[in-house]
Amino acid sequence: MKKNITYITYQTFPGRTANSVQTISSLKYFHREGFKCTLIYPLRNKESSKSINDLKSFYNFSEDIAIKATIHPLPFKKILVLEKYWYILSHILWSYFTVKKYSKNTKDDLFFTRSEWVFYFLSKKSKKVVYECHQLSAIKKTLIKSSLKYPNSRLITLTSFLTEEISSDSTAKILELGSSYDSEFFYSEKDKEKNIVYAGSFFRFGETRGIEALINNIKNENNENLKFTFISPDTESLELFKEKISPEKLNIKFEYFSNLNPKEVGAILNKAKVGLLINNDSKHAELYSSPLKYFEYLASGLNIVATDLKTHRNLPFNENIIFYDSTDLDSFERSLYIALNQETNLYDVSEYSTKNRVKKIISFCT
Repeated sequence: MKKNITYITYQTFPGRTANSVQTISSLKYFHREGFKCTLIYPLRNKESSKSINDLKSFYNFSEDIAIKATIHPLPFKKILVLEKYWYILSHILWSYFTVKKYSKNTKDDLFFTRSEWVFYFLSKKSKKVVYECHQLSAIKKTLIKSSLKYPNSRLITLTSFLTEEISSDSTAKILELGSSYDSEFFYSEKDKEKNIVYAGSFFRFGETRGIEALINNIKNENNENLKFTFISPDTESLELFKEKISPEKLNIKFEYFSNLNPKEVGAILNKAKVGLLINNDSKHAELYSSPLKYFEYLASGLNIVATDLKTHRNLPFNENIIFYDSTDLDSFERSLYIALNQETNLYDVSEYSTKNRVKKIISFCT
């Protein structure tokens, strides 16, 4: 008899963001480990779909994952006044009623979530639940500590800094586990193009990551042929980013993509030479981030240029990252030339595959 895992999450599917991609990838490998998987999520916007075929097509998987896409008549992004607070209220209400409906007759089931409110409500029902924490706020910290008092609640943190801030009385209930990559889509091609790639969002919590300032400062005094490829999870933010980029300079070319599925992203990364890991100096970036793109870059055999941040210094294989100083725009350009002209770094990154990550989670839960 198959074990059941129910993933309840306040995310959008199909979605191009890293969190949505990782959720589907995790469920795929849970299924391969013998779990009967169910994904429950709200139909939050017009792009959301309740069709399993839409999800299979976009994320390129064939496993039989049951989905329950719930109608979401709550005020998510519909009332512009105090939008942030409407979002929080919407999240709380959806979590409460969804847990109430779908936690019945599930004594031996394992629940998984990336919602602190789902975690809290399931914990109060003494369900076996794992919450994957990717960032922290005062409210989240309170909910997590309260939830961990229940015997069947477990927590996954992305970084040591997150673990230290939560500082639960029971460290046995916390698994520190960074992000991962899907080995079916990301692997290094033999013939590399001299291409520089950035894959991910250009803004975080409404603030720019600062990529446009770095790119616009490039002088290219040696007239090297530079080609940048930018891959965005959505068209709107890509267009905003393009408006901030100066017109192409001599021997500097740009290409832009949006709304690509994981397989399409992998096809670009696998042939590239350099991957950009760029972030601002926010607390989230400095302490909580374990970027999915980093592990995809590693698997694709890219030389990596990264902002000098604590979380980046703590990443595996960090000794081969080429760091630049975010306060010195010229140091970014110098780092680019080093990355472009050095031999490609190839790593055995199988330990950081989603397949192995899921196995660690199963071991932690049992």
